[in-house]
Amino acid sequence: MKKKTVKVQSFINNLNDYIVKHPQFRKKTNGKSETQIQTEIRPLIIAYLEKYYREAGYKDYEAKANKSFYWEGQEGVYGNERPATFGSRNYPDFIITTPYLIAIEYKQSETGSTIKHGIGQSIMHTLTEEFHFVYFLFHDQSKDKRIEKSLNNYREKCIVDKMWNDFNLMIKFV
Repeated sequence: MKKKTVKVQSFINNLNDYIVKHPQFRKKTNGKSETQIQTEIRPLIIAYLEKYYREAGYKDYEAKANKSFYWEGQEGVYGNERPATFGSRNYPDFIITTPYLIAIEYKQSETGSTIKHGIGQSIMHTLTEEFHFVYFLFHDQSKDKRIEKSLNNYREKCIVDKMWNDFNLMIKFV
């Protein structure tokens, strides 16, 4: 497991904040498919990377951002050359290759079973050592936000903490 630093934790937290606080980020996703929302999130991730590299002093921060980013289905090294695990390949929704190797997963649902599926999928990304870190964004579509509110429970808080501490998986809810 790759060592966690304050910088990588800050990078992922800032990425999350940039996405969920952006005016173009859709707050209510009911009636929209995950693919539709992922299509909307993709330019937000690229914009965050551009901002990151501009602030880091890169002259061609746009090119650096685009070179550092991959999305599921895009042709290239991260598309076809994935080794199989349990007979299938791991394909995260998005990949940031630099400054950190991060798999990004997005799920949305009204039920908690989808978040469990997403956690399992996300853990595979670091267990197979294909990625150093995973950022998993879960969009709670329940009317009362019961899934997000469950983070106030001891059990769920322990699980989320354990995912980060033991599997380099940062889980965020919106």
